Amino acid sequence: MMSDQFNQLPFHGDVTLIDNLWCIKTHSQLVSLDFSLFTKAHISFARSVTVCYDNQKLELDLPDVAKLLWLDVVKAKSARSRLYQSSFEFIALVFAYITSQEDCIIDYANLSDFYGVCLTQNVAAESLVKRMSSPAYGTRFESLTLPVLKKILRRFGIEGIVGRITQKTTNDALNNACLSILDITLNEYKVGGSFNYLGLDIGKHYIDHCWNLFEEHAPFITALRQTVAWWEKEGVEHPGLQLKNRDKQTSVMASVLSGLTSDKKMVARCNNLSLKKCKLAESLIHKVFSYNYIQATLKVTPFKMDNINRLVKALKLPERYDSQEFVRSLLFIELYGEHDKTKRAVIAEYGAVMTRAKTPFSFSHSEIEALINITLNEVTTSLPKDTAGMRKFFQKVVTRLPLSLVNHGQGGMVYFNKVSALIEDAGATCFVGLTGWRVSEYGFPLSSIDITPNPEPLDNYYTPFRFHVRWKVPKTSGETLLEREITLGSYLIAAQLAAMNIAGNQKPAIYQATTKNQIKSSEGTIKKAVPAAWTHFVQYYCLFVDIDRWEALKNKNILSNEDAIEFNYLEAQYQFDSANTHALMRMKSDLRKALPRTRLCLETRPDKMFGKQLALYAEGRATPEISALFDVGLSDDVKKDLKSDEVLLDTAAVRFIRGEFLADAAYPTPHALRHIWAEAVLRRYRGDVGRFIRANFKHIDERFFMAYLRNKEMKAIHQVASRQVINSVVRQQISNLQDDDRAYAGGFDRFLSKAVSITKVYTHEERMQLADKISQDRITAIKSNPWGTCLLRQGTDELAKCSVDGEPQRQNASPSLCLGCLNANVSEGNFNGIVVYTKQDVLACRNPGLPWFIKEPHVRTVNLALKRVKELRGDKANPKYDKFIQHLEASLELAEQSKGNTA
Repeated sequence: MMSDQFNQLPFHGDVTLIDNLWCIKTHSQLVSLDFSLFTKAHISFARSVTVCYDNQKLELDLPDVAKLLWLDVVKAKSARSRLYQSSFEFIALVFAYITSQEDCIIDYANLSDFYGVCLTQNVAAESLVKRMSSPAYGTRFESLTLPVLKKILRRFGIEGIVGRITQKTTNDALNNACLSILDITLNEYKVGGSFNYLGLDIGKHYIDHCWNLFEEHAPFITALRQTVAWWEKEGVEHPGLQLKNRDKQTSVMASVLSGLTSDKKMVARCNNLSLKKCKLAESLIHKVFSYNYIQATLKVTPFKMDNINRLVKALKLPERYDSQEFVRSLLFIELYGEHDKTKRAVIAEYGAVMTRAKTPFSFSHSEIEALINITLNEVTTSLPKDTAGMRKFFQKVVTRLPLSLVNHGQGGMVYFNKVSALIEDAGATCFVGLTGWRVSEYGFPLSSIDITPNPEPLDNYYTPFRFHVRWKVPKTSGETLLEREITLGSYLIAAQLAAMNIAGNQKPAIYQATTKNQIKSSEGTIKKAVPAAWTHFVQYYCLFVDIDRWEALKNKNILSNEDAIEFNYLEAQYQFDSANTHALMRMKSDLRKALPRTRLCLETRPDKMFGKQLALYAEGRATPEISALFDVGLSDDVKKDLKSDEVLLDTAAVRFIRGEFLADAAYPTPHALRHIWAEAVLRRYRGDVGRFIRANFKHIDERFFMAYLRNKEMKAIHQVASRQVINSVVRQQISNLQDDDRAYAGGFDRFLSKAVSITKVYTHEERMQLADKISQDRITAIKSNPWGTCLLRQGTDELAKCSVDGEPQRQNASPSLCLGCLNANVSEGNFNGIVVYTKQDVLACRNPGLPWFIKEPHVRTVNLALKRVKELRGDKANPKYDKFIQHLEASLELAEQSKGNTA
């Protein structure tokens, strides 16, 4: 029977049943199926399987089992490439998944997790690999489903593989996976919904870019909007103006904001308003804007990390996240009020913590107040007092705005409104990135945030306040108000956005609500806000611009002195031969190559939207540029259907074609930021998470994070994020093995070095294949700690330092256990965590009054810390590491001197 089914297939060339490579002809293409895939370790859940075939019990190896199942799926069906390929891939996914499961079975307990793998992974020759976007439903699930596979297995008497499932449980599990990973229902997924997996590796750069935009331009945009609001309400009613004409009102404001220097030109631009009134309006606007700008600058600029670090240095504190949070809290009280805890109380509290940690902190309240005032005075901006000076100020600012006035022919307030919206959207994206909520949960006003003193003494080491948003979670709780905690950094962004949006106490804080629907629901606004800065990011992200400049200078035959200085600076800054910079260059190239497609799909103007352009393309009326994009981006089958006039371009059809058109192009969505949030929490101590995330995530403790994981959907997101972080960490670390300045330490790094050496990989592609294989086959879990990341490997449970009765107890993680563990992965970002969390051990070593039996465990921990920090430093001198190494060595010498002291 198996031979009969095999012989009915339209093979290309001489193919026999025992061959592993099958080439089959379909009407559109040649399909190649390589059954040797089922001999690979990541798919080999067993050496053989017992099969009842023709009333006989046979022992078949896995390639033959896969052939048997596949032939049964495709029998008596027309030759279609999708049927052949997707059923083969589904069988491979099932085998790969059960290989990773202890019981080697898929049942109701792990169904959702299995479908999560189906939506985010592909089976490759050496391992499962991450997809950038989810597969179409028809491609992944139509040809073969788990219930159908279960029936086939039962018919052949194959036990295991698929256990207790029903059609209902599989539908429910796939629906849950779609909701958690794609943020859409199963029904929406079936009609063409998809998920773009942006990931932290790209997402951290996008969020950094959004933060750069917001931090740089928020004061100007806030002052601009507040001044426009005053102008429209009060300014136009000034006795000397009495402007009733709307065009005159907006023309005057736009002219002043543009910094027009010619009085005659201003008169012309203001619909021939009299010169006297033009000058009066300009004077009034300058005065109000100056006040608003100074106030807005005070609420944003002091919180820039450079200013915080300057104050940290002045206080002679170490440049660490706890010191930065202490300073940020003092500035918060100074600029936003006390909220039941004064600066004096915070300083006393922090001083007590530092005293207990034996860290010098001798500044008085008055000295700290003086330093804060100096910092605030330094960042306070003074604007020109005269008209000519203000005009020059506006001209200068306009040239620095992210959108060019030259490229906006309409000019006027249309231009300023567009720039304002971009900066607002960038700030909103930062807030979404810090919280990871659903799009429907951001409509809260600032008055819905409760600020209370932090009652947990240990946590006061990080922040003296706690912030809770009391707002609705429509998807799970309807209109009921729930409390969810946010960080001080999140509150500051919300407060800065509320000022920019002139939100008051009732309107949404983080976006400008101009309609009743926007006040009622945040979903539509946030969906548009998150990708708004994507085009600007791809074109003008500071790191991409620096790489562009380096490439341009490198290609010059002769460099001037200035060019040579710039070239040498860039060479030192980026180390262009390093793996990290090569990865950044590949990212830049890939994103720019995909930008025409993503820009078309992200377009929100009705006449430019994807569906409109697709309809024009189908009718043969699209522009040459748009036609070229569709010609390249769509499959022959889809193009044929579009040209046939037989396809109805309804919402489902457009969504499906849009998914194919985007393919694996990366772009941001609010739901992608939920996954980025989960990844950022897992990687927050490592130092490779981007500037914005590094500044705002390190003080998110386990209590804060576990509150999020109580949500079932967030648990699923966390599971997917864990897999992606493991893969990303291993890929990056293997890529960096050849770098001179790599900074990794611990047992896991030694394992990777040995694996690469034994496997003898040479090319980038080979290294990535090995990384994927290790991530999938060897690493079972990840846990982030300040002093290192635990990457638990298969077969190491009993050897793990935290193991009790053969079971790792990772909740007991500490430097004394982790720094000597074979699963410990220590990176440069963990250095500060080692310094902080081994401080008590160092103090014990340096205490002459302690007997040796008390010191001994502390000495072991300090020795482990010394080894790991030396590994981080490598062979090159590094003042950051060298100073601490000397401190640890001196501490160990002091401990040795008291070794004979047993009293």
